[in-house]
Amino acid sequence: MLNLKNGNKLLLTILFCLFSFGAGAINGFIGTGGGILMVFMLNILTKNDKKDNFSTTLLSIVPISIIGLYAYFVAGSVDFSILSRASLPALFGGALGAFLMDKLKVKWLNIIFGALVIYSGVKMIL
Repeated sequence: MLNLKNGNKLLLTILFCLFSFGAGAINGFIGTGGGILMVFMLNILTKNDKKDNFSTTLLSIVPISIIGLYAYFVAGSVDFSILSRASLPALFGGALGAFLMDKLKVKWLNIIFGALVIYSGVKMIL
């Protein structure tokens, strides 16, 4: 693992740009996954608390998602019937998740995050 947390600022900036570009591209391409790359990047390149990295990632995904949504909307690829039924419960789930993240130990966040990444990866491959 790279230990750049105290390292060269130019190299850190370049790595942040590369990871962030990749996160945006992945999120735009398949509609999800950019946050996984962002969490990974922040955990490697910063001294931030992991909870801070999760919440920073969540906020960084907002503009990425808005741009992706616009592109998919223009292409006519948004199913508004699903969107209208899923949005409100997802907002409540997001609020619950943010509340729980503050209450859980980082160890459990890592386990849950890792399990979801593995499960998603296996489901995508199969």
